[in-house]
This record gives sequence, structure tokens and C-alpha cells, in this order.
Amino acid sequence: MKSYGEMPVLAAKGATGIGTPIFVGMATEIKIHLATASSASGTVKFAGSDSDDLPDFSAAKSPTNKWDYIEVIDNEDGTAIDGDTGVTLAGTDDHRNFTVNVDALKWFNAEITAWVAGAWTVTVIPYEESR
Repeated sequence: MKSYGEMPVLAAKGATGIGTPIFVGMATEIKIHLATASSASGTVKFAGSDSDDLPDFSAAKSPTNKWDYIEVIDNEDGTAIDGDTGVTLAGTDDHRNFTVNVDALKWFNAEITAWVAGAWTVTVIPYEESR
């Protein structure tokens, strides 16, 4: 597999809001690393789009702003986490790894939708299968 390297989406973010969108159109698989500090409490959701144009992840989804929250698989135990649910922590820092089923995904982002405390860091590593 060819790795495109680790790309930061959220860097020690301590508030609600979106991260930096990443183009992942070349990837056949995406790994996500979530790390928190300072007794993190809140929810992070992962978002994606198959649109050729970069969507505005901070604006409402629409026929012209095509994006949605996406399911991820927890690499610890294989549990699927619904995109609309996201990953919630309650005062406990964690380091988690997830996999995304790309299904023609072109753009990836993360959003802290409910923040109470802590610093949230999300990085992604897009991979491409060797042929």
C-alpha cells in the first residue's frame, strides 16, 4: 500500500467547529487517529463528500453543498460507529484508531459538534492499494 502520509484535520481544538478539509480522492482506504488531552468531554463526527468541488462543511448540507457525516469502524473491536452519532467522550482522554470505507469519497473532514472540555486532535492517513 502506498501511504500519502499523516494529514492534520483538527489540531488540539478546544471548541466546537470543523477542521481542515482534506482531499482523499486518491485513497482506497483511510485511517483516522483521534487523540485527546485535558479531560476531553464532547463529540466528534467525521464527514465526507463525493463531490468534485470542495463542499462547505460549515454550512448546511444541500443539493449544491454535498456532504454528510460518515460511518467509521473502530479498529479496537470492529464496531461500526454511525456518522450521525460520532465518537463521544465524557471526561476521559483517549487515543483511538478508525478506518473509513471510502466508497468514492473525495473530501474528508471532522467536526466537534458538542464540546465541553479538552483538546481534540484528528489526523488522517490516506492509502492507495498497489496494483
